[in-house]
Amino acid sequence: MNIIWSKKAVETFEGNIHYLKTHWTEKEVQKFTARVFHYLEVLASEPFIARKTFKTKHTYIGIIIPHISVVYRVKPAREALEIVTFLDHRQSGKKNKRFL
Repeated sequence: MNIIWSKKAVETFEGNIHYLKTHWTEKEVQKFTARVFHYLEVLASEPFIARKTFKTKHTYIGIIIPHISVVYRVKPAREALEIVTFLDHRQSGKKNKRFL
């Protein structure tokens, strides 16, 4: 299954990387990046392993690390998986509420 990144997904991923570079070490940045791409590889082969969201059709939320989850949409007709956004659970609940 192909993986497509939305503009919002790229922005939120880069925001998480920027936060890690500012507050943590390069080793933590590398570990986070490796974990994200490994999780996406798993999703490409098993797209339905994460929890389905209740508000949006064909949308799932998977936990990458305890503070960050990925929201993605399965598009069966295109045989694609679209990464919608990365949610930081330390942020305001209003931003994250629409996916839960």
